[in-house]
Amino acid sequence: MIVALLSISVGSHAQDSLQKKWEFHGYLKDLNTIVFDKAFKNAAYTNLVHNRLNFKWRPSEEFTGAVEIRNRLYWGDQVQAVPHFGRQLRNDNEAVNLSTTWKISDNSLFVSNVERLWGEYRRSKWNVKAGRQRVNWGTANIWNPNDIFNSYNFLDFDYEERPGCDALKMQYIINDFSNIEITTALTGEQYQTISAIRYFTNYQGYDLQFISGIYHKIFTAGFGWAGNIGQLGFRGEGQFFFGGQDSTTYANVTMELDYFLKDGWYMNSAFLYNRAGLDAPITDWSQVNFKITPTGLMPAKWNMLLGCSKEFTPLFSGSISTIYCPGPRLLILYPSFKYSLLPDVDVDLVWQSLFAQQEHGFGDISHAVYLRLKWSF
Repeated sequence: MIVALLSISVGSHAQDSLQKKWEFHGYLKDLNTIVFDKAFKNAAYTNLVHNRLNFKWRPSEEFTGAVEIRNRLYWGDQVQAVPHFGRQLRNDNEAVNLSTTWKISDNSLFVSNVERLWGEYRRSKWNVKAGRQRVNWGTANIWNPNDIFNSYNFLDFDYEERPGCDALKMQYIINDFSNIEITTALTGEQYQTISAIRYFTNYQGYDLQFISGIYHKIFTAGFGWAGNIGQLGFRGEGQFFFGGQDSTTYANVTMELDYFLKDGWYMNSAFLYNRAGLDAPITDWSQVNFKITPTGLMPAKWNMLLGCSKEFTPLFSGSISTIYCPGPRLLILYPSFKYSLLPDVDVDLVWQSLFAQQEHGFGDISHAVYLRLKWSF
């Protein structure tokens, strides 16, 4: 009896120790997409089975390592219709190609990528993290000009983790409210370098950060803040890129306000100035690239967002965002709804419609409806 109890006790301690050292979680999603062109014609259907496997190892209090693998199986009309569809799935921030793509047929392919691969060492006031990671320098919720290492597109709702980069990050903690962070990264197939330093502090209730560095051989500087004006949340960022080979200075500046109403509604607004963006109507929107870069966070120069969301029941929530860009007269409608079927299973319905000024007047460009089932484990 005593031997059995000792065996159970030792086994229990060993299992607890193993659980502390290793963590594993992930998800499996099925995303169905139907895209219509103007006037809801010529529907194109695409299906994405999206899987993520996250492993974390903590052999000691000082060291942590992680590996996260992203697997995607696409099939449908867009795979066949979009030229070089597989190439567009690669993250341009990653210098080392750790992805593999298998073409199954003309309208289906499978791609697997090591999305995170890093080791982190923490000791007293120092923190060093090396490998493929996300360098999260943003303070705003919609657009993040300060994310010069790994910009993301907030319209891409199916990519919660957001892109990473191959970087070395060193942080020195000054006190509970201030730190200095130095990061350098290699990005893209040309192995371009991004190196920057950030000073983060808190002053009179406001989180403040100041950034300077070199982005692809040009000097960049930025700032960010997050705090409150009374009951309003107030945050923003600005990032400036001072002249490259074309002697052009780029700038992205954003400001946001948000507010929680007593009945549970959340209201938010955002403004973005993108110096490199469009400031006049165009006739061919098919040539406009929505691919996000640190020097261009939106296709338009002036961008405004209004949004609201609410949890109607513990299982059901919804939101809607409206973006308007006055220069090209671009309008984006973005409603979404989420329902929890089970504790680990959610279903989402998302709609995105684009309208703009065109040759024959203001009208719709495209509409997309997404239905997603997600199991988290």
